[in-house]
Amino acid sequence: MHEFDLSDIDQRNQAAAEYALGCLSQSEKARVEALMAVSHDLQQEVEQWREYLDVLNTSLAPVTPPASVWKAINKRTKVSSGSVWTWQSLMGFSLALMLSVGLFMQWPQPANVVQNAWVPLLVNDQREPGWIINTSMQKRQLVIESKYPVSMPDNTFYEVWLMEDGHEPMSLGFLPASGTKIIPFEPSWAQRLLDCDIVVTMEGPKGAPDGYNMGPVSDKTKWKRIAF
Repeated sequence: MHEFDLSDIDQRNQAAAEYALGCLSQSEKARVEALMAVSHDLQQEVEQWREYLDVLNTSLAPVTPPASVWKAINKRTKVSSGSVWTWQSLMGFSLALMLSVGLFMQWPQPANVVQNAWVPLLVNDQREPGWIINTSMQKRQLVIESKYPVSMPDNTFYEVWLMEDGHEPMSLGFLPASGTKIIPFEPSWAQRLLDCDIVVTMEGPKGAPDGYNMGPVSDKTKWKRIAF
């Protein structure tokens, strides 16, 4: 199986399909899972493929072929014991390829999408991020995921900001105590937001009054481009 270029939208989606089917090699599976850890888009693509495959599993009635069919298949596809490929794996790969091509071609794909990026926030002593922000350029969203939230004093909250040179800092609101927070943005911000620093401050229940009167800074970092 060829190595997928996960920076390419088409190949990433095909990798998601084969991941859901369980047809990836160990090395490709590891690469996909590493990207899933920081890419909300890939997480959704894999889940979407799982839903499609589940529909196939539950909607198609099972049909047991006669024994003669299996004997014929075994005879025609018999390979040497030292071969890596078996007829079962070949059939699995063929099914993955047909599903990937057939269903994927029905989905319109955007052109000239800015490369996604991510950033960990408030990393603890075990190198675990309290939160992860990643971009979804296709859907024009910022996705903030709670991972290992850092405890806060009573009536204190972490507010996250975009810091752009020459402009007042822009608040993205409080980091979620749990779960996921999605923030849409205008198309004109696709490249612009990646030039911003990410800053986290400690604020009261109402947040900072404006970008020039923020509380103590708890974290400041830059976007990390997703590496493949």
